[in-house]
Amino acid sequence: MKETYIRFREGLMSTLEVPPDLASQEPLLTITGDSGLCIENYKSIQSYSQECIRILTRKGKIRISGCALRIQYYTSDEMGVSGHFKEIVFEP
Repeated sequence: MKETYIRFREGLMSTLEVPPDLASQEPLLTITGDSGLCIENYKSIQSYSQECIRILTRKGKIRISGCALRIQYYTSDEMGVSGHFKEIVFEP
């Protein structure tokens, strides 16, 4: 039953020409220089400080380390982060 659903979903997404990152809910990070970051397809913010932000996604966790980190905006599926990034790590 699960295989049938997966095949149906993949066929539907292909027919509708939905990009793979949106269809699978993969986190999508867009980095602008060393001070701008847009994160799409996240679930929740786990922790937030000026030195570290931890974000939960469907595929794991993302840890952003740096200084003067600030969440500029967030919606149900997109978030903007600014500051000076030192490290962005994907954790299982």
